[in-house]
Amino acid sequence: MSGNRTNTLLLTVIGVATLLVAVIGATFAYFTANITGTEEGTTITVGAGKLTIAYADPHGPSIAGSIQPEVDAPAIHKDFTITGTNSTTAVMPYSLALVIQSNNFSVDALKYSLTSDNTDGNGQIVQSIEMTDLGTGAKTIELGSGFFAGVISGSRHTYVLDIFFPETGENQDVDKGKSLAGYVDVRVGEVYTTTTTVNP
Repeated sequence: MSGNRTNTLLLTVIGVATLLVAVIGATFAYFTANITGTEEGTTITVGAGKLTIAYADPHGPSIAGSIQPEVDAPAIHKDFTITGTNSTTAVMPYSLALVIQSNNFSVDALKYSLTSDNTDGNGQIVQSIEMTDLGTGAKTIELGSGFFAGVISGSRHTYVLDIFFPETGENQDVDKGKSLAGYVDVRVGEVYTTTTTVNP
């Protein structure tokens, strides 16, 4: 009887230890997958290709700070460039999102726009977005997808994200002391190889 209890206890300890190793391994893999390609890194390696993200602003992708009503100028201006390098014929897709962590401005107070430029003519850029209401509250706004294609060395897609607090000519005191915090998120899609079919 004592031998059975010892075996059961030993098997239970081994089972719990195995479960802990599996959970820790799965958790590590989950966080690794989520960290790769976020705004915190400036280089994303994808197989034989590499995407590099460069922000003209020393604050990188962060969007925060004092915002004042402006007639024509953006309250926040973000220039960033995604550079693709690839030694294969694989297509390297990516997507852009504006992640708003907090925004307690009134619903119609803020607007955003995205200006896109396929600087070197490779692949496809995220399409430009004309001035659009930002709304209020925390959210993720999908800006669109782009890709680099084929063998490239330093091909660039350049973007400008502007956030506006337009001067309305009316009292805007309701938005005094309000704050906005967020960042630009660059995500990598699944890399795939293109195939060409020739019809006889």
